[in-house]
Amino acid sequence: MLDFIKKIIPLSLMLIAFLSIGNIVFAQESATNSMSSIYLNISPSNPRAGDSFVLTVSSDLLDLDSSKIVWYVDGVARKENANKSITIKLGRDGKITTIRVVVETSDGIIKETTKEITPGGVDLIVEAMSYSMPFYKGKPSFIPEGTVKIVAIPDITIDGVKILSKDLNFKWTKGDDILIANSGNGKDLIIVNSAIPVRDITVGVQILDDLGNILAENSKILVKKDPSILFYENSPLYGVLYNKAVTGNYYLGTKEELNITAKPFGFTFNNDTASESNYVWSVNNNNVAMDGKANELLMKQTSEGTKGTASILLNINNINKITQYASNGFNVEFGN
Repeated sequence: MLDFIKKIIPLSLMLIAFLSIGNIVFAQESATNSMSSIYLNISPSNPRAGDSFVLTVSSDLLDLDSSKIVWYVDGVARKENANKSITIKLGRDGKITTIRVVVETSDGIIKETTKEITPGGVDLIVEAMSYSMPFYKGKPSFIPEGTVKIVAIPDITIDGVKILSKDLNFKWTKGDDILIANSGNGKDLIIVNSAIPVRDITVGVQILDDLGNILAENSKILVKKDPSILFYENSPLYGVLYNKAVTGNYYLGTKEELNITAKPFGFTFNNDTASESNYVWSVNNNNVAMDGKANELLMKQTSEGTKGTASILLNINNINKITQYASNGFNVEFGN
């Protein structure tokens, strides 16, 4: 009977030990699997060939500050015990750069993730289709009920070969809406119309590969600007003096006459006297009937020795688009 007990005890101890070891291993695996993955963030999100960018590793549960972090660039270790961020410069050959980061916590948990960086960029050229006078150095504005043309200029290089627009897939968005009809292969141009109520519009484009991966992206905020009016003196000797606008108070003195030319900016006119343009001039709050061009006002001194100030006001509106309206004025001081 005693011999039987001796045989039983070792077997029981072995069984208890086996169950204990199994429980310990199971608990470790559960702890490891419960940990969230690590994430890689890149800034800027789509760097161009030759540009530098920053990669940052993050985790919602792992303590990265006390972890060992190793960065690999195209399979080559950059630095052990590195920081959570690393700055990398892409080559100018357009080749894909593979980034791998390995994190080992103080508890022995190892996590890693990989990201492929395809260099590429896209510029957006915005051209508001609104009126400005010839040789005007300023940029036309995005106006109420106006139209804007946007052209995407891609800079995508793969294996040293620059890819043409016709071979790329463009995905356009307006606000939160995908513009399906304007998107597709080679569609690098879009026409955007502002509507009522007029507000700022965000237009974006993504350039995608055949698998739907983003090669480059960019966006522009079209900021609404109201139409305006500028005045210029029309000299009988030199013509319209576009080098200096007439503002505030204009001193006429004893000169016999003053010819003013008004230029509308930010309207959808084809020219400054288009049929849809409506000019209303007033002098000292009295409307003036125009005999010549609608955008020109000729003032003459009819009596000598008179001194005073004349208040000039001009209202312009587009008779076809109610939100296109502008008003401006100046004063003319005449006499000695």
